[in-house]
Amino acid sequence: MTGVEVVELGDPARQRDATTLVFEYFALTAVEIDRPVPERVTDLPPSLRVECEDLAAAYPEPGFVLVAYVDGEPAGVVGLKAPGEVKRLYVRPEHRSNGVGRRLMEHLHERAAERGMRRVVLDVLPSRKQVIDFYRRLGYTDIDPPPGETFPMLYLARNVENGDARPCEG
Repeated sequence: MTGVEVVELGDPARQRDATTLVFEYFALTAVEIDRPVPERVTDLPPSLRVECEDLAAAYPEPGFVLVAYVDGEPAGVVGLKAPGEVKRLYVRPEHRSNGVGRRLMEHLHERAAERGMRRVVLDVLPSRKQVIDFYRRLGYTDIDPPPGETFPMLYLARNVENGDARPCEG
């Protein structure tokens, strides 16, 4: 795909773009789980509001946030929290099914490995069948939920060390 650039947060314009994309992700998720749709960041629950107000602080080193641009326009975002938790993968609808999500995840895997992480994990709503299929095509496999987790999510993991895409053991 031509015209796609994936970059880490840096200048204020990129941070604004990433914040807008993460907010769009939160609004979409609210619709999916039958919650009130936020109109602005201040409408978010406190834990999500804090994330939107300062993404760099929410994803400190060795974590990071990546933003994808298609022909210079913000198209998608994904974050990684240490020690290897993938968060907030979101691609704007007009850019889905054209490789933006794959490019974001490939960059995430490479950067995670460069920062010494051996595997990455994520959770996803079970109703997001297409997203789950996407993650499985990237080499993610099912793992057990963390102890005490009560919200119904599917948990997946993937090795990233040295570009390794072998399935993870639960």
